[in-house]
Amino acid sequence: MLVTVYGGAGVIGGNKILLEADGTTLFFDFGINYDLWSQYFEEYLKPRSSRGLLDLFEIGLLPPLKGIYRDDLWPSGEDVWSRIPQYMPIREIHPDAVLLSHAHLDHSGHISFLNPTIPIMCSTATAFIAKAIQDSARADFEKEVCYLVPREEKEGLITAQEWRRSPKVQRQFEFVDGVELPPEGEKFWQDSTDGRKIKATYPKEGLRVNSLPIRSFPVDHSIYGASAFAVETSQGWVVYTGDLRLHGKRGNLSRKFVEEVSKLKPALLICEGSNVDSEVVFEEQMVLERALKAAKQGEGQLIIADFGPRNIERLLTFREVARGCHRRLGILAKDAFLLEAMHLVIEEVPHPLKDDTLVVYREVKRGENWEKDLYARYQAKGKTIGPQEVRQHPEDYILCLSFWDINELIDVRPARGGMYVYSSSEAFSEEQRFDVKRLRKWLEHFGLMSLGVPDPQTGKAAEEEQGFHASGHIAGSQLFELIETIDPQIVVPIHTEKPHLFSEHLRNRRRVIEPEVGVAIEI
Repeated sequence: MLVTVYGGAGVIGGNKILLEADGTTLFFDFGINYDLWSQYFEEYLKPRSSRGLLDLFEIGLLPPLKGIYRDDLWPSGEDVWSRIPQYMPIREIHPDAVLLSHAHLDHSGHISFLNPTIPIMCSTATAFIAKAIQDSARADFEKEVCYLVPREEKEGLITAQEWRRSPKVQRQFEFVDGVELPPEGEKFWQDSTDGRKIKATYPKEGLRVNSLPIRSFPVDHSIYGASAFAVETSQGWVVYTGDLRLHGKRGNLSRKFVEEVSKLKPALLICEGSNVDSEVVFEEQMVLERALKAAKQGEGQLIIADFGPRNIERLLTFREVARGCHRRLGILAKDAFLLEAMHLVIEEVPHPLKDDTLVVYREVKRGENWEKDLYARYQAKGKTIGPQEVRQHPEDYILCLSFWDINELIDVRPARGGMYVYSSSEAFSEEQRFDVKRLRKWLEHFGLMSLGVPDPQTGKAAEEEQGFHASGHIAGSQLFELIETIDPQIVVPIHTEKPHLFSEHLRNRRRVIEPEVGVAIEI
């Protein structure tokens, strides 16, 4: 059995982990390595879609594996394989599946470049979240996770084929949790949000990859639908945690996973370690309590909540905050679109059109077709608000805006004394610290009181302003307790900048193999 980590070794995110056993080849996740990506690219300097895979191979963002990529992204006249860094040996493989743990792009994004015939196996919720994210985003060839736009080369440039003659091609998904789609779910899966039709495939139920049985386990993370996986090989069970935590509102899912896989006596545990050197400071319930207390102190003022995109658990936390202080929660159209999709397969997620607390904020912009349709449906039910309503009755709303939406405040013109609650992760990169500086300038400009906004120098909020965010990743002591309970023969730490801490903590009790990018580990 061979395990090769092509992404996620010594870095947080970008997981691309190849398992080869018993004549079967599969990947655990196939995400974007944002750490490497951001060293070369940024919002206005991105890989060129007109050059297909060339830019990504040049930087080393994709594994040098023949036989796995789309046929329509190879620029003629270029030996793309010659762009591979010398330390990465080129191989040819034919993957039987990708086991996708969740819909965050650092785990799913580079599925965009895989051959669409490779099955993607994940939870139903992950598939629906991934499609909703793609449907409601601007076209981007790095984010074609669920379906792709066929491309062709014209005059030396790779371009999208004419939309009337070439429908989108949907990837073959296999749902590992046996959820039966309602008719509305089938329609959503097969629908396209723009004029180009989609050649949809009906998802199947997936419980095996070739001859290898697989098991999936729902786990708690900062995005719904997250799964861990176990694959049975002739060498024993291989367990992959994906991203998980114990301190969220659904921590019981992660505990159940630990209990179940410990019975398998795994040969190998491929384990995340984002927070291996940290401890739990705040739980999601504490975020609710802290935010509710702050909101009640801001009586009569506009309250703005800033949290990570697609963190629906945090959105629902602020829904409870809004209820607790008799306000309505203003969400963006993309949030409502995602909630609608999730409601189709997760009953506990509310449909915003039927929820008394949720309303849709109409951004001041020219919307896409899906946005115009959504606004029309919600406006007909009296479920939209605009800048004027918020300005006239700020005490009635909590508005969900992130830094990237901050210029909406120019139209809202909030009265001085409003409150900005920062409920997102700390700023740890140089670029994020620049963003925090800009955010603080906006808040100063509008005279808004801030809570939880990090200091641009340290990246951390003042001690008295902490408690408005809970991490999506398991903390150090809980992580090692999880490993001891699962009791694998071998541990491979991934999704961590400090894999050596696994070796130090598990010394003499467990064999730890710290992976190197592209170097096969033989079990």
